[in-house]
Amino acid sequence: MKATVGIDPGHGGNSSGTYTINTVKDGLFERDFTLEQALLIEKHLLRNGFKTVLTRRTDINPGNVDQRAKVLVSAGVDFAVSVHFNGFSSESANGTEVFVPHAEKIAGIESGFYETLGKIFRIRMPFARSNSYFDRNRTFDKRLNRETRRFDAVSAEKDYFGFIRTCWENGVSADLIEICFLTNSDDFEKYLKNREQIAEGIARNIVEGFGEKYIPESLPEKPENEIAKPKITATGRFGKNRLEMIK
Repeated sequence: MKATVGIDPGHGGNSSGTYTINTVKDGLFERDFTLEQALLIEKHLLRNGFKTVLTRRTDINPGNVDQRAKVLVSAGVDFAVSVHFNGFSSESANGTEVFVPHAEKIAGIESGFYETLGKIFRIRMPFARSNSYFDRNRTFDKRLNRETRRFDAVSAEKDYFGFIRTCWENGVSADLIEICFLTNSDDFEKYLKNREQIAEGIARNIVEGFGEKYIPESLPEKPENEIAKPKITATGRFGKNRLEMIK
């Protein structure tokens, strides 16, 4: 039996997440793009015979990071990933980041994430945070082991976000992906042009990380239990975007 993958589309509902360079025009926030990407990733995983559990399928807030993790842990997932996008007050910030537990065993998946996202965005040097999610005074930087894509830990601290910590402490391997900066015009344009490629790449990394051969069209285009998929479209270089729920 193939693995069950938990996907957490970050934010949702009253938690909008970061803004985009076009938020005033299109009304879309990080919560819209995380849902889009999570559903696209799920589509490719289902095509490859994997089972999936999502923390949300609509624009709702399913809870804080610990609650989201517990939903997936309780569902018995074998691996979990929380999908996010970055933002910063200055448009100059750009690139992709992947956060992992220090003590991790499925290093191949995360190395694949970097390979997939690094083809499109600049790879930023990740940093690790203390176990206390809100304790900003205890943040510390760690160098990444380029071979294993793991932090070379020199302390008892285990992760960056509470989502990762809660999953890990309950026996589930988990990562958090910051795909790119929605506040950077170049990153944003690249995402709009490559969102399907990004989702398929992430799904491929997971499938191959579990030792399975990735088959792009192993199942019909539309699963038997059809899932609504968001589609964000744009006109012009940075024209008005709109979010559609299509079948």
